[in-house]
This record gives sequence, structure tokens and C-alpha cells, in this order.
Amino acid sequence: MYNDNIKTLKIVIIAAVVIGIIAASAYVLYGFSLFWATFAAGITIGLLLIFIVLLLILLIYLWIRMLLLKREIKRLEIKLEQVNMELSRCRSRQKISDREE
Repeated sequence: MYNDNIKTLKIVIIAAVVIGIIAASAYVLYGFSLFWATFAAGITIGLLLIFIVLLLILLIYLWIRMLLLKREIKRLEIKLEQVNMELSRCRSRQKISDREE
């Protein structure tokens, strides 16, 4: 009877050790997979943040360029109006000189 209990106890201990080893290896693999998933997520978020910052820089650059172009267009419109006025004066002078001849 005593030998049967020791035999059963040995079987239970061996089964517990095997289950413990399987559980420990599963825990280690799961822990590593969580580590790598976290690492990959961190890299992905970092790359996305860099991309967002680059897009913001591009947006600010294009906005400033648009403002400068609007300013240039306004200046050229004023110059065009002056040239049109000068052209109309020259045409009127030309018509007057043609009539006199």
C-alpha cells in the first residue's frame, strides 16, 4: 500500500513537472510574443508620427508658398492694370494722331 502511494505520488509529481514545463514554455513564448508585438507597434506608431510631422511641415511650406504667390499675383494684377491704362492712352494718342494726318 505504501509503495502504491509512493508510485502514485511519483506519477503525480512527474505529471505536475511536465505540466509546469509546458506552462512555463507557453508563458515564455507568450511573453516574447507580447514583447515583439509591443515592439512592432512602437515602431509602427513612431513611423506614423514621423510621417505626420513631415506632412505638417509640407502643409506649412505649401501654405506659406500660397500666401506668397497670392501676394505676387496681386502685385502683378496692379501692374497689369497700369500697363492696360498706358496701352489705352497710347491707343487714344494714336487715334488722335491718325485723325490729324
